[in-house]
Amino acid sequence: MDEKQYNGPGGMVVDERGDGPRIVFVHGGGIGGAMAWQAQWPLADEWRLVMPARPGYGKSPWPGSEDFERDAAYVAQLLEPGDHVVAHSYGAAVAMLAVARDCARVASLTLIESGTSAIAKDDPRVTAFHYAALGLAAHPPAEDEAYLRALFRILEPTQPLPEPLPPPLRVFASHLRHFRSPSEAVVPERELSVAHMPKLHVSGGHSAAYEGITDALAVRLGGERVVIEGGGHAPQHTGERFNAVLRRFLSGGSLSANA
Repeated sequence: MDEKQYNGPGGMVVDERGDGPRIVFVHGGGIGGAMAWQAQWPLADEWRLVMPARPGYGKSPWPGSEDFERDAAYVAQLLEPGDHVVAHSYGAAVAMLAVARDCARVASLTLIESGTSAIAKDDPRVTAFHYAALGLAAHPPAEDEAYLRALFRILEPTQPLPEPLPPPLRVFASHLRHFRSPSEAVVPERELSVAHMPKLHVSGGHSAAYEGITDALAVRLGGERVVIEGGGHAPQHTGERFNAVLRRFLSGGSLSANA
């Protein structure tokens, strides 16, 4: 199996593995790069997995802030014609902005539990989540770890963070107060809704707020909608359950509403 690592746009360290059509994976917060998609590595038997570590994650240098618009510019430079794009959480905000720059280059777009809550802030399932995330960003706790734990109580209240924090989460905590919340992101609805690429919207069935956000994206942008339970905020961590759905989608097969 072909594997390589190189410095990509914006100094992002990019890991690639496998052979075949390219899938560009855009990770969320917390753990980045190839490690964020370890459960998807088996897909390398028929796809070329392209896994950038966004700035400040893994070996990619920290630029002093985390910003979805800046990261979108780097991801857009990484994309090649015919790429499939799969993105999670914060990375979904990044990916939508990147793809919207030139939708014709992208073969498909898969969004997993996007954090772009503004698109659904008037949905009663989402309203409290949206304003809690914005409020925390505006008035964060003084201690980095307390800030991270407060954020995850909003994002995934049923699954508390481990004690002690693993190293990637300690790094994420130290960067968090320089983090531009995805709740601020404006989804490029016009560009993505008229784009002909197939779209897949995935949620984990664990949070009414994320179900509301994912429902809104599916309605406003078009595309297929599935729920994959068992992974909480990260349905891709279910491994083969998620991978089987993604394989069918990328191959043009039909999907059920729940997996």
